[in-house]
Amino acid sequence: MRRSRQRSRSSRSRSGPGGNTFNKNLDETTGFSSSHYGIDLNTNLGEGFGHYRIEGEANLLPYVTSANIACGAHAGDPVLMEAALDDAHRHGLSIGAHIGYPDLAGFGRREIHLAANELRASILYQLGALSGLAKASGLEVTQVRPHGFLYRQMFHDLRVATIVTKALAEFDPWLILIGPACSVLHTAGERAGLKVAGEAWVDRMYDGNGNLLPHNHTKAKIKNQHDILAQAQSLIDSGEVVASDGSIVKIDFRTIHLHSGLPNAVATAQAIRSMVPVVSRLRSEPFSVGPQEEAQLAYGG
Repeated sequence: MRRSRQRSRSSRSRSGPGGNTFNKNLDETTGFSSSHYGIDLNTNLGEGFGHYRIEGEANLLPYVTSANIACGAHAGDPVLMEAALDDAHRHGLSIGAHIGYPDLAGFGRREIHLAANELRASILYQLGALSGLAKASGLEVTQVRPHGFLYRQMFHDLRVATIVTKALAEFDPWLILIGPACSVLHTAGERAGLKVAGEAWVDRMYDGNGNLLPHNHTKAKIKNQHDILAQAQSLIDSGEVVASDGSIVKIDFRTIHLHSGLPNAVATAQAIRSMVPVVSRLRSEPFSVGPQEEAQLAYGG
């Protein structure tokens, strides 16, 4: 969506009242309470290349609050990116960069390992491409969501999570990183001074530790629409899911991922949207700042 030019993100102070560094991660006392902050619904956009398109991805845009646009590594090209920006703006959505490993042939899902400088450069390259196109249209990228194998690494690989978060903070410290609702990602985000929004899935099964089951697991995908909606309702109502071992697991999330591969995708997305009591885009301002604190910040007024 078109954003105000009154306060450039590059000119904002990162210090709070009294000069103390402001903690832009989860507030330990309030967390991401869905009743307090609302829930973001995100989807991926522009994941084709050339003449190839992902069927139905734009059909979900009326039911989400943010769209993550492929930046040319695992999918996407300049023409698709610009069209996706137009679609997101037309629907009033927050704009995210959907980053992945440079793997068009494998759609970013193959196991790839890059040196730290290579991964950092690839991330900055992708962010720069989308941000440049967005800026030309008066738009702004506010969030980043990893894709495929890069996303899966965020569950357990602190080294990769650290490289990603540091690269994002280097590019724009006010970006929000969407990723697995897990301690590894939050630890890396906190170290980099980057805000992290944990993500929940409605059509994937979790294990007893709150991690998504791997794609090759026999129970990884929830294929029945009734079961998908039941998991969505449980997440929205209580922040919990029934794990593959039958235990109840808490998921600390701020956004829910929806995609065109869901069974009866449009109807499912519409039903989930109607379940959310407070729908809220992710914001690049600190979540815990109230009106009085806002007035005291160096970039206020």
